[in-house]
Amino acid sequence: MLERSFDIKFANETANDPAVRPHLGPASLGELDFTDAVNDDHNWFLMGEHGGFILAWSAPGVYEVHVMIKPEGQGAWAAKARQWMLDFAKANGAAMLWARIARSARHVSYFARRGGMKPTGDIVILFGYPHSIFKMELA
Repeated sequence: MLERSFDIKFANETANDPAVRPHLGPASLGELDFTDAVNDDHNWFLMGEHGGFILAWSAPGVYEVHVMIKPEGQGAWAAKARQWMLDFAKANGAAMLWARIARSARHVSYFARRGGMKPTGDIVILFGYPHSIFKMELA
């Protein structure tokens, strides 16, 4: 389903896909390049046929989750991929996952909640827009 990937080209192609890119920050940032992030051993790029997840190291055992799933992977494939990601994170020592989700991205907050994340009630402004903080403890 997914695997830990070090394929910079695939990560960049997925992130910059016209259906994915608008959810990863404002267009003013230009084309995204994950070369440094992929090469950082602390980060986990968990990728499959339709995209996947970036688990960006925040602190020991703590990872920020970014979702990069193309439209053809939404639904059942994405749900299975999310569970694979959670199992991978647990098996590799993650204690907590968190995410900043744009308040306008209701489909993303729904996807996060279905996977077990809960809103903390905190809101941050990122790129000029409010984002809710979600997190989950992994036991």
